[in-house]
Formats: sequence, C-alpha cells, structure tokens
Amino acid sequence: MTASAPSHRSVAPTTSAPAGRFSRLYGARPWHLLSLLASFALTAYAVRRLFDETSAVAQIALWFVGGAVLWDLVLGPALALADRVVRPRLGAVQVRGVSPLNHLRVPALVSSLLLLVFAPSIFQRSEQRYQAKAGLLQDPYLDRWAAVTLSLFALSALTYVVAVLRTHRRGRLRAGHARARDSSES
Repeated sequence: MTASAPSHRSVAPTTSAPAGRFSRLYGARPWHLLSLLASFALTAYAVRRLFDETSAVAQIALWFVGGAVLWDLVLGPALALADRVVRPRLGAVQVRGVSPLNHLRVPALVSSLLLLVFAPSIFQRSEQRYQAKAGLLQDPYLDRWAAVTLSLFALSALTYVVAVLRTHRRGRLRAGHARARDSSES
C-alpha cells in the first residue's frame, strides 16, 4: 500500500454505549430505570385512587376500550384514507425541496387524538355528570378544541415557512461559496 492510496481498513465507529456494570446488565443508564419506576408508581397511585370510586373504574375501562375501538375502526382508517388522498397531490409538491405533507399530517393526527380523548366533553355527552362533579359547564370545550386545532395548523404552517426559508438561505449560501471558490481558482 502506498502513502497516497486510501486505506480500506474499517475503523470501528465510536459509540456512546453506556459504560459500567449496571448499564451493561440493564441496557440503559440508571436514570432510565428510575424514570420507569417513577411512572409505575404514579400509575399505581392513580389506579388506587380510582378503586376508591368503583363506578369510575368500569367507566374508565369502557372509555379505554371504546377509544381503542373508535381509533382502530374509525379515526385511524379515516386518517389513512385522507393521507392516501392527499399524498399524490402534495407528495410531489415541494417548495425549495420541502414537502408540506408532514406539516399537514402532524396537526391532523394531534387534533384527531384530542377529539378522541375529549369527545364526550366536546359534544357535551355528559353535561349533567360533569357539572355535578366539576361544577363547570362543558360549553367551552368545542371552542377550545377548535382553537387548539387552528393553532396546531398555524404553528405547523409557520414551521413549514421557516423550513422553506432555511433551505432557500442554505442554497444561497452554497451558491455564494461556489462562486467564491470558482473566482479564487481562476
């Protein structure tokens, strides 16, 4: 091998694998285990508080099952269908190399999940029970959900504009560097 020939030996990449005996045995750093234990403790506390009121346990279990079924059978397929309809139209549309597709997907997904979680309050399906328990009305939920949805889409549009401007600026900088390099070579 000559001095000018490139070396074909592969160098092992440096990894940021956690060091130490605990990390080797557990597979992650200790704070990961501590955060998991803290979340389990919080969950156990919440479940224990729920069992104090037995009617709430059945209602919450029904809500989780209903939410999972509603998501799997209605909202998930609706989002997939909307994505399938929008992707051919927007997938090819790129402004300065930035596609608007994910900037529509993310707020639509978050808005759909908020609708799923807060549907009884948004559609005022449990007005009497809610007022008896919380002492509040459910009237503002629909307006707030709409405001959050509009804010999500506005924030996503803003991030899209920033991404387009950054790629435009980056392209101008590259063109300027290329012109400077070409002029210095001549």
